[in-house]
Amino acid sequence: MKRLVPLMLPFALIACGEPAPTAEEKRAAEDRAIAAVEAAQDVPPDPVELEAITYPDIEQHRLSGAGCAFLREGEEGREGAGEGAAAGEGEADLLALAMERGAFVKIDGRIHRLAPDAGSPQLPVMARARYDGREYAMLLDLAEREGARSGMETTDYPARLELRNGRGQVVYGASGIAQCGT
Repeated sequence: MKRLVPLMLPFALIACGEPAPTAEEKRAAEDRAIAAVEAAQDVPPDPVELEAITYPDIEQHRLSGAGCAFLREGEEGREGAGEGAAAGEGEADLLALAMERGAFVKIDGRIHRLAPDAGSPQLPVMARARYDGREYAMLLDLAEREGARSGMETTDYPARLELRNGRGQVVYGASGIAQCGT
């Protein structure tokens, strides 16, 4: 028995030490660790600036057809803004095209094509509210009830355009007009 007492003493001291954390305490510690890792991975978005889609871009990439052209706020009053862009007028106004076959934006001199999201709401003239691409996703939100006729085959709607990166962060956002027609 005298030999067992020295062997049992360390176990008795351990039993008198700190109590084991409860399942709730373990979960809270894990949540704190996860939050710290996520915070370290939170990279701020790298903003982009959309460039005007010009008449040569429209011709080169065959971008004419039915859809909606997004015009940044303050530019909608310019003569021939959307429809005229295909005719060579007001080219600088056109920042995005949303069509049945895809959406198009110009960044750093390059036209980016985004595929239509078939599950998103359909907008006038077979355009969609959401388009997805390799680098960006585009969301076009327009006030359909506030549309006003602007030409023989076009209607202007107050609109909001957002471009998001692969992490879902907004890298471009603007209010303006979606000029929809054929």
